[in-house]
Amino acid sequence: MTSLDRLVLAGFRNYRRFVWEPECSPVVITGENGSGKTNLLEALSLLVPGRGLRGARNADLPLREASGEPALTGWGVTARFSDNTSDFEVSTGMEAGQSGARKFLLDGSQMRARDIAAANLSAVWLTPQMDRLFGESASGRRRFLDRLVVAMVPQHAPELAACERATAQRNRFLSEGRTDDVWLSGIEDAMARHGVAVVAARREMVSRLNVMGADPQGAFPSAHLSLLCPIADRLDNEPALAVEDWLRSVLWEGRTADRQRGHAIVGAHRTDFTLRDLETGRQAAEASTGQQKALLIDIILAHARLMGEGAGTAPMLLLDEPLVHLDQRRRKALLETLLDFQTPVLLTGTDRSPFAPLTDKASFVTLQDGQIVAARTD
Repeated sequence: MTSLDRLVLAGFRNYRRFVWEPECSPVVITGENGSGKTNLLEALSLLVPGRGLRGARNADLPLREASGEPALTGWGVTARFSDNTSDFEVSTGMEAGQSGARKFLLDGSQMRARDIAAANLSAVWLTPQMDRLFGESASGRRRFLDRLVVAMVPQHAPELAACERATAQRNRFLSEGRTDDVWLSGIEDAMARHGVAVVAARREMVSRLNVMGADPQGAFPSAHLSLLCPIADRLDNEPALAVEDWLRSVLWEGRTADRQRGHAIVGAHRTDFTLRDLETGRQAAEASTGQQKALLIDIILAHARLMGEGAGTAPMLLLDEPLVHLDQRRRKALLETLLDFQTPVLLTGTDRSPFAPLTDKASFVTLQDGQIVAARTD
């Protein structure tokens, strides 16, 4: 079992200085809007690779003074965790005046975020913004799927970054009317190599999630994901190297049309996925908000269970307003399911009453203006 033993925030969002030692897990964090509930979950989400549960820029993370200007002291997040054999401390943040990427420390030594995640720490989260996942653009769904992949395969992050970089370079090169075949071929080679690796990882994740399932109690619908991507379709029947060759050919043949469109119509950057209820066959895009939320929770719980299999690193579960849109039966089932996770589980809500099934089983804290004003284990 992994536990969150201590959390320190400095100059982060609405937290000037915050030190907290959770008593047990799950933790229910309540408070009025603007009290800092989501900010606290975001701080923990920044301890793993990526831009956290809000997808925020580094410039948006420092404490703001009354004038609205960012504080000039930098910001930092430090958390200490322990399991059955050891404890470790993970930190991230930026010093005053620092530009570029934020730093990551493991027990005081600077490391790459994906190296920390691979050996020590992972996280999955649910936010109210994700309730609109199936009514928005494919890019939002890709980011969601890629976060799930990165949590299990940190190497997916640099592959994805390299693919996106090559795609942007090709778009810019074509839009400028340049015709250097050697340079374009080099970019398209990178798009093919990294793009096929990215799609292969997405495809593997979808397959494993569909096999895993999430809820032994059956309170949540069985969700089935399907990738919408010609690269993934080819990987079903061809080796990766052959698919890379095919993608290079498609990109070469599509240069003229892509120059007119302003972007490539084939590539990892065009992947989408659908989600449907296996029992009813209903697609998430056609379901009610509550049904969409239930399907999404099924996927997130399946992912968390998958990560905890064998010698895997079970993730922190960061659930921001998870009970919104769920009926009473599913609220109760979700809260009872979370008790089975041997990992830090943090949930937020504006008031305590919906979390009544966790009475005597969880710790409850109340936030106000970035400080804990009440805490107890019930």
